[in-house]
Amino acid sequence: MRALLYHGPGDLRVEEVPRPEPEPGDVLVQVEVALTDGTDAKAYRRGHPLLLSEVPSPFGHEFCGIDVATGRRVVAANSAPCGECPPCRRGEETLCERLRPFLNGAYAEYLLVPARIAGRNLLPVPPGLAPEVAAMVEPLACCLHGIERAEVKAGQTVAVLGPGPIGLMLCAAAKDAGGRVVAVGGRLGRRELVREFGAEPGDGQGADVVVEAVGTAEAWEDALELVRPGGTVLFFGGRELAVDTFRLHYEELTLRGAFHHAPRHVRAALAFLASGAYPWERLVTHRVGLEQVAGLFAHPPPDLLKAAVLP
Repeated sequence: MRALLYHGPGDLRVEEVPRPEPEPGDVLVQVEVALTDGTDAKAYRRGHPLLLSEVPSPFGHEFCGIDVATGRRVVAANSAPCGECPPCRRGEETLCERLRPFLNGAYAEYLLVPARIAGRNLLPVPPGLAPEVAAMVEPLACCLHGIERAEVKAGQTVAVLGPGPIGLMLCAAAKDAGGRVVAVGGRLGRRELVREFGAEPGDGQGADVVVEAVGTAEAWEDALELVRPGGTVLFFGGRELAVDTFRLHYEELTLRGAFHHAPRHVRAALAFLASGAYPWERLVTHRVGLEQVAGLFAHPPPDLLKAAVLP
């Protein structure tokens, strides 16, 4: 079968590799569509300590395809909690000690979903849901977990910094939680989309909750500047940051991180996608084959949100 393999920063190659052979409990999926995302784009440029710890490595983790054994259309998350370690027993499944290795290899004709993931986080796609929309289940699950971590309440003003694909999903999730959502920044074309995902453009000043979805040090600092006294800042990525502890102390700010998802978020995300509440299909702006993925990451078009990769 053909698969796109990561050989190092900036080095992706389409190669012929053996088709995976499932063992008991595994599910072999014929990939219909895989989606690009910001994590893969960053990993292409500089590697990734968790996703690409060895090279060459399979690449890509958002997908929808056909279960070869049953003919069902399915999606899967890229991990599953064990349910037995101390974090899982505390109900903190996103911190499971056995989440890794993460499922990787969606940029290929076939993908093997191991039994540990297939048993908890492989789901049938509802009838009528387009494969490229169903493939968004993993990032949307992360966004639902993020809004849950931020404890967004009805009537609160929620500022989302960065209306990219993740930012727009966060807008929709915050709106669904009852927030009045303001999208901050972004290119003109993306700002035009925010209303379709439950938000209004604005500066976000004095928001009850500020969600950082840009991934830059400047945006993290902006988030801290925008939040009201007593408010909450949700950091949706990871990097070093210097914090003004004067404000943290005297204004009683709450700073939270959000990582990954739990099975309940994966199921909620698939139902949210199937609801048609938002025009999820608008997030897919390009379609490419395996050979075009490297060029797309190296020279992303200005209007790129997500690309559907058709193996």
